[in-house]
Amino acid sequence: MGIPAPRRWPWYLLVGSLAVNMLLGGILAAQALHLMPPPPPPDLDQGIARLVERAERELSPADATILRRGYEAERTTISRMRENMESMRRRLHDSMQAPAFDPEGLRRALEQAHATEAELRGRLDGRAIELLSQLSPEGRRKLLELGPPR
Repeated sequence: MGIPAPRRWPWYLLVGSLAVNMLLGGILAAQALHLMPPPPPPDLDQGIARLVERAERELSPADATILRRGYEAERTTISRMRENMESMRRRLHDSMQAPAFDPEGLRRALEQAHATEAELRGRLDGRAIELLSQLSPEGRRKLLELGPPR
């Protein structure tokens, strides 16, 4: 009775293992070299809505009501900001894909989008100043501790 011969792994398991390792290595290398696109930015509407919901749990009922009322009053503005950004992205994409690139047309479209963005941001900034002036000092402190929308 001799010692049994060691069992050999089937070749297809070795090849499969090598393929999986190469795939994982490629993904890790692409991420390390920043070849993969970053994740999309959070949706502005959802980020602000989540901030308001988190703040309502932390603020006094009076401060929470002020914040909720201000948010509800500006939901349309927030939606318009998102729509403006999406429109600007589409215009840029369409312009770059056009057979004949129109730099002046793109410049005008971007200037219009930036003007709309500035108008909407100005409106939100004004609302934020108004709301912050109505909140209690404790409410402003708690809002600051919550940090930016996520």
